[in-house]
Amino acid sequence: MPEPPVFTILGSGFGMYGYLPALIECGMKVALPERYRAVVGGRRELVQYVPEVIWCPGTEEALARASGAVVALRPADQADWMARLADMPGIRELILEKPVAPTPQLAAQLIEAFERAGKRYRVGYTFRFMPWAERLRAVLGESTDGLSLDWTFMAHHYRANLTNWKRFDASGGGALRFYGIHLIALLAELGYDDVAMSMLAGPSDAETSSWNAVFTAKGLPSFALRIDSRAPHTCFSIAAGRRGKSDLAIVDQLDPFSSVQQSSMNVRDPRVDVLAQLCRSLGEADADHAQRQRKIIALWTRIEAVSRRTSAF
Repeated sequence: MPEPPVFTILGSGFGMYGYLPALIECGMKVALPERYRAVVGGRRELVQYVPEVIWCPGTEEALARASGAVVALRPADQADWMARLADMPGIRELILEKPVAPTPQLAAQLIEAFERAGKRYRVGYTFRFMPWAERLRAVLGESTDGLSLDWTFMAHHYRANLTNWKRFDASGGGALRFYGIHLIALLAELGYDDVAMSMLAGPSDAETSSWNAVFTAKGLPSFALRIDSRAPHTCFSIAAGRRGKSDLAIVDQLDPFSSVQQSSMNVRDPRVDVLAQLCRSLGEADADHAQRQRKIIALWTRIEAVSRRTSAF
């Protein structure tokens, strides 16, 4: 049997508590710089993986042992690393956290560089793997007057009053570029290619805490969404409007990931099993992948072009 691939992970946050268990449970080996040992050993749900990791003196040594890399960093740092990784012949497969870069223009440039270098890659747009996404696909084939999505929550940076990159548009944060990009990716895959309206709002002109938009496409019902990342209550719901009938509830839960059925009883981030599906997708053919990424970036670009900002609140 061939040896399993070896991945390294750039990023000690979500890279460790999200991607590390996902990769190992997919049967992949993981090489990490020694400085991450304290992070892995210091989390109850990760300590079991300490003996399974290939520990290396530093990042360069871990990259030298690996054939693949997960990049789970701030978008600006991720963009810098993507440029470097494109020139590393030994790194053949990559998993990139979303957003790929702070802007769709830079994301397009980096992905084109990857494709020219012959890299296989996946991006962490994981809504496509959710059970409710399958229900949404099925409803699109039925007669409906329109779809609506409502996603409200209090983001950690607002709850804790943090001034970090996830808060500001220019660094790839906010309701559109950080949270909304998940939905942009899914809707682009479902066939939506234009937006009739996109309104942004936030406590300052530099940040978007709420985003309202209406997506359109030939042959598909309009899709209205509202994301509020500074809301006092939490919900994630999708409904289909039906003429002369009550709305059909497609999903109604606390957040996008709360319906995930974990394969392990160990307390851990609920996104791990979804990330495992993303990792396994590297074993699938790439035929449709590049085109899907182009559609995502094209729709993101269109949204940025038509978005208007309401007064700060």
